[in-house]
Amino acid sequence: MKKTNKQNIETIVLENSKTGETLELQHEQHKAEYGAKHFWKADKKFFELLSAFSAAESKVLAYILQKTQPTKNEFIGACKAIARKLNCDVTTVRSTFKKMAEKDMLAKTDNERIWMLNPRLLVKGDIIVQARLMSKYDTLLKRPLSNLIITDDEGNDPVFLPIEYPTPESLGNVKSDFFRVFDSFFETVSGLGGKESEVLYFLVCAMQASNNTYIGPMKEIAVNVNCSKATVQRAMDTLADKGFAAMELDCVWRINPSMVIKGNRRKEKVLTDAFLVVQKEYDEKRKSRKNGKKREDATGKEKAVA
Repeated sequence: MKKTNKQNIETIVLENSKTGETLELQHEQHKAEYGAKHFWKADKKFFELLSAFSAAESKVLAYILQKTQPTKNEFIGACKAIARKLNCDVTTVRSTFKKMAEKDMLAKTDNERIWMLNPRLLVKGDIIVQARLMSKYDTLLKRPLSNLIITDDEGNDPVFLPIEYPTPESLGNVKSDFFRVFDSFFETVSGLGGKESEVLYFLVCAMQASNNTYIGPMKEIAVNVNCSKATVQRAMDTLADKGFAAMELDCVWRINPSMVIKGNRRKEKVLTDAFLVVQKEYDEKRKSRKNGKKREDATGKEKAVA
């Protein structure tokens, strides 16, 4: 697409294939600030789907997410090679791919080694980039598309837009309600069991967007996730070990903004500084409790021997 170097402007043409009516738009591409971390735009549905995978499968899922090419939303890999890389059995890899396809997270391409990640769930880029990727994804699954064709101002790279965008107005009225997800989050996903992922999903949805904080007792999480408080405690311990969450006060948890956040780069920087302080204090408290428990166990054994 034609761009002016100074303003990052591209000219796009929208054409109704039935009526022939065309509309030219000047589209401003939003580039990441120099030095800023690149992020994925994640829909809330993405977090919900994580609980469908077992602990072993989530390792495969995390690997796929980490290796997905953002410009095409494509993952390239063979099941046997992934199994060797992750030191797991091929059956686990295949079951992960099968679940991802059933949950509408992945689509097969003509090449059996190449899969496409659903850009409605995760994508890097603005609405024009996302719409084009959505069109390709739907085409792979033989889903109907709209009558609206998008090209550059010379008619190059024509693509029928997905069914969500039947008119130019629909393309311009897309709500920007998404989470920013950074690559470090995918490592957190690796190894999580179903209930742990459900707790993570609850925290992401329930956290206050202004400060990445969840306020509420363990009992509330247990009720919403439909599990015991002990299960929630184990999940929170796991998420804390992975650097995803840290307890600031009783019933007050901070979610790591370097992994998931709603907001811009400036907000992320401010909240990250605050999170690191809370995380350090919480890790010291946890370490102190563990050491205290070890001393109690050792004393108990000594008394039993005596």
